[in-house]
Amino acid sequence: MPARTSSGLLDLITVFDNVPLDFDLNHDPYYTLILAPDSRVHGYIHPTTISRMPWPASFSISHTTRQVTLSPPPSTTSASNHANTAFQQAVDAAIDGNIFPTLNGLHSEYFLVPGARHFVQIERFAASLFGIATRGAHLTAYTTTADGELRIWVARRSKTLHTYPGMLDSTVAGGVKASDSPLDCILAESMEEASLPPSLVAPRVRATGVITMMNRNPRTELVHSEILYTYDLELSGQGDQVPRLGDDGEVEDFVLMSCEEVTKRMLAGEFKTNVCAVMIDFLIRHGKITPENESDYVEICTRLQRRLPVPTRADV
Repeated sequence: MPARTSSGLLDLITVFDNVPLDFDLNHDPYYTLILAPDSRVHGYIHPTTISRMPWPASFSISHTTRQVTLSPPPSTTSASNHANTAFQQAVDAAIDGNIFPTLNGLHSEYFLVPGARHFVQIERFAASLFGIATRGAHLTAYTTTADGELRIWVARRSKTLHTYPGMLDSTVAGGVKASDSPLDCILAESMEEASLPPSLVAPRVRATGVITMMNRNPRTELVHSEILYTYDLELSGQGDQVPRLGDDGEVEDFVLMSCEEVTKRMLAGEFKTNVCAVMIDFLIRHGKITPENESDYVEICTRLQRRLPVPTRADV
């Protein structure tokens, strides 16, 4: 039997998940981020960030061990307040000094530092500077036709967005705010982006798992781990309850696509890069990508849930 050639779907994952799998052991020249007294690594920081960041006194830097350490909290301050104040001081000074283009001179909502022993948050635009793991939530809405064909509602991003303008995206997606759960994010973004109300989404949405990847931005060289919580929403039989443009202006259009068209347009480079993993995961779970039709099936499944080099839960 002749060997099957790759479909190219694995390449779509590795375009985004582009950091070596042994990064925790071989991460030069990046510095590790430690939240003392916790000795675990919570982020990886580029040397340029190390040299340019206006570090508050609560941070110490060892160039010998390539380590940035946030000092333990004093007895008069909680661990959360100590960490959050220190990170905010650094971010505020960086924004005021217009030091990093990634900050755009703007403040932003907060992301959680996953796995920290206490509640620690960092502004979203600054998260990549500290190389922490970020959390996102993606909803794939779909319908099944009378003859059994599965079709996916695909969003086209607004051309005015700062990132990936005009590209294809999940039906609904967003970064999970520090104080929110992934489901909180899905319910809020479903209404804001797709005019799908909580009264429709909450009873029907189904949590389907998590995708874990790690990305190195080829332009900035910043790295971060990515945790994507995935959800399905079947809209078959819901009448006119379909995605429509919401109020936040982030979506230009919604298009109902066959699974074959989604695959074709992913391979054509029309989808936002990390969304390809979400779509591939959906197609696997719904039996459209199988060991029989995909030579890279095992590797694809493995890469969708790589082991991250940072903790995802507290150790105490």
